[in-house]
Amino acid sequence: MTFFVFANRAGVIGFGHRMPANTLHIADDHDQGRLHDVVEVLARHAYDGETLLVPGIPEATCDADALDALLAFRRRVISALAEEVLA
Repeated sequence: MTFFVFANRAGVIGFGHRMPANTLHIADDHDQGRLHDVVEVLARHAYDGETLLVPGIPEATCDADALDALLAFRRRVISALAEEVLA
């Protein structure tokens, strides 16, 4: 089964078997634990200590800046997942 990681416009990251409406795809993997571990290391942690955020999205002043932040984060996640497979 494939697991997805996604984010909403506020930058809040979620995980699941399906992507909710109004979210953007960050990455997917068959190993939910591995996916969560990689994202947790690269994401920013909210003040509540539980919520994961895409770095740069909460501060973005426009949608274009938010999308740039999401794409940069997506590249880092995909790269980290690929490195883990090769290790």
